[in-house]
Amino acid sequence: MERRLVEGVAVREHGDPAAPGVLMWPGLGSTSAYFDAVAEAMPGRAVAVDPPGFGGSSPLEPCTTERLVELADSVIGACGCQAMVGHSLGAYLAVAVAADPPAGLRAIVLIDGGYLNVDEMVALGQPPTSAGRSELIAWLRQHRLRFPDWETAIRAVAEMIFASNVTPELEAYLRAELVEVDGEIWDPASPERMADLLIAARSRDVPSLARYIAIPTLLIACAKQQLEHRALAESAWQRFAGASPQIDLHVAETWGHNPILQDPEAASRLIADWLRTHA
Repeated sequence: MERRLVEGVAVREHGDPAAPGVLMWPGLGSTSAYFDAVAEAMPGRAVAVDPPGFGGSSPLEPCTTERLVELADSVIGACGCQAMVGHSLGAYLAVAVAADPPAGLRAIVLIDGGYLNVDEMVALGQPPTSAGRSELIAWLRQHRLRFPDWETAIRAVAEMIFASNVTPELEAYLRAELVEVDGEIWDPASPERMADLLIAARSRDVPSLARYIAIPTLLIACAKQQLEHRALAESAWQRFAGASPQIDLHVAETWGHNPILQDPEAASRLIADWLRTHA
């Protein structure tokens, strides 16, 4: 594994340095460690990043969708990436990148993200669109993960993501991302930096960009997480997938929002097989 900085973004590369890259951008509050369990299975070289303000990456100020796209384009160019995989909020960025793809980018994969508009995200539990930065920070701080010990943390997160059992990959990820503070286990992700990324994501109607997507795109819609709001979520992913013939829709009925952690073997196989055909 190689580490480097590109435009202030911390990058971890897995695989043959001479092989084409696959940019892997995690969701809100996560670092490149999110993709550790699947990086080696990617075709070519996995290029996993810490988003701005997280892990080893510098904050982006101001943080806007346009600047995030410029940053992703820079990493794609510097690291020779021919594909991009985005999870959750990272998928929203991938949609914006694919609407005006940089030279060499041939395909993207969206892991349960990019297809819900702001009102739909609020209906599924995110803070209201009227919330300003301070209100968002307060909401994020209130909902921060916090556990009395490691055993409870690992078991609770496994339940949250619908994992049938605690895998070594899940435990390794949690021990890489969470920290112990005064005898408790905390999520160290900065609420301020998370708020900045959320505000940037809300500054544009990203799902509306689906009709402009110019390269093959796989949308993995994870249905199990949305059981209480299935009709709303399904309408959103079907609308998104129907906006462009470039979009392939895969509905994963048994996966929650984090298939990379819930079922890394099957998730990596699905993504890698599709990329080998389309990238």
